[in-house]
Amino acid sequence: MSSLKKSCHECGMPLSVGVANCAYCGARVGTLFSESETPVVAAKGKHKAGINEHIDRHDRIVKAQDWANNSLILALSSFFCPGIGFVMGVAAIVLGAMASRVLKAGDVEDGRGSAAAGLIIGALGLVAQGGYIVYIVKSGKLPFVG
Repeated sequence: MSSLKKSCHECGMPLSVGVANCAYCGARVGTLFSESETPVVAAKGKHKAGINEHIDRHDRIVKAQDWANNSLILALSSFFCPGIGFVMGVAAIVLGAMASRVLKAGDVEDGRGSAAAGLIIGALGLVAQGGYIVYIVKSGKLPFVG
């Protein structure tokens, strides 16, 4: 059974079925419809830069999606960790903002919801930590004080 997946002879990236030019490097990979036309050969340095740019963009998006997930985890745990929850809430807000910015610039929807939730829940976690501190101070029951 032959595979329908093909790869570009110039850059080695996978090709979709029925394309005439490689989407990554621009090399002609399909059938020529004119016998007098010669195939266009892409410059060697040009297609590598395009591939590297594509890989860098993908890596930034994957990293931003990880930031969004970590932001949500930190934000949720900021409610349940008195004292250190303040630092977790700030970290959640920072990671959520960075993830949201990168995902919006890359026009990627996957992960934006987690980033927004991390921002909102992180801010609520900071409010909860502030309320916890006010409660402790007003009640006079300071922890670790004999």
